Order: sequence, then structure tokens, then C-alpha cells
Amino acid sequence: MGSARAVFVGPRDPARPADMSLKVGASDTAGLLGAVEGVVPFGYSPSLHIHHHEDEVFYVVEGAVDFVCGGESFTGQAGAFVFLPRGLPHTFLGRSEAGARVLMLFLPGGLEQMFVATGDVDPGAPAAEHGVEVVGPPLTLEQM
Repeated sequence: MGSARAVFVGPRDPARPADMSLKVGASDTAGLLGAVEGVVPFGYSPSLHIHHHEDEVFYVVEGAVDFVCGGESFTGQAGAFVFLPRGLPHTFLGRSEAGARVLMLFLPGGLEQMFVATGDVDPGAPAAEHGVEVVGPPLTLEQM
């Protein structure tokens, strides 16, 4: 790991079709963090999963997202800050019909590369190589 440096990344281009946008990676921050801006579509939920190597932070920029972590559930509206510690099973569900825009931080960095590689927030096939274990199904709108 090298030394961290100042990084500036402009806003996501709303005209760009990709739902995931890398803001900063572990290689930019001496491994300290990774950040991805993304859109969580209405009704979308990744499988219930555990991060074994990093904590995950969500900042809800627009819209609403339901979160389940360690048996607790809550809804994050625009402006909500959510800390999901490593080792606890968690998932989320898009609640806004237009999609919810979120900033996801990974501490330490590295997991952002899974999102860059897959373009998706679901911990699918490459999950195990990034220390992510799928432990249950996604949420449904009826569950929340």
C-alpha cells in the first residue's frame, strides 16, 4: 500500500446508463476505503450476506432504502447514514419508485472492485473471492 493522496471526483452523470459509479478505490487511498455511488432500483434487494473483511457504510442521497442488519430493520430516507459492521448479515431493498441514489463506502477499501467488475450490487459469483458470504435470500417488498 502506498500513501494516500487527495482525490476529487465529480458528480455522476445522470444521463449515463450505468447504475454504479466508482468514486474512489483502495489504490487511491492507501487501502483505507473504497466508495461507489449507485442507484438501488425500486424493489431490488441483494441476497442476505456477510462481509468478512470490511465495514460498509451507506449514505442515502435521494429516495428511500430499507435495511436489515443483524436482525434489526429500518428505513433510510434521503440524508440517512447507515453503518453496517463486518461480520453481521445484512441486505437492503429499494423503496423509491424512481430508484434511490446511495453512496456506499467500504472500510478498508477493496470490495468496491467487485462492484466495478460486475456492475451490480448483488454478491453473486465473485463474492467469495472478495470475502462476501451469501447467507440468505433477498428481501421482498411484502416482507418490509
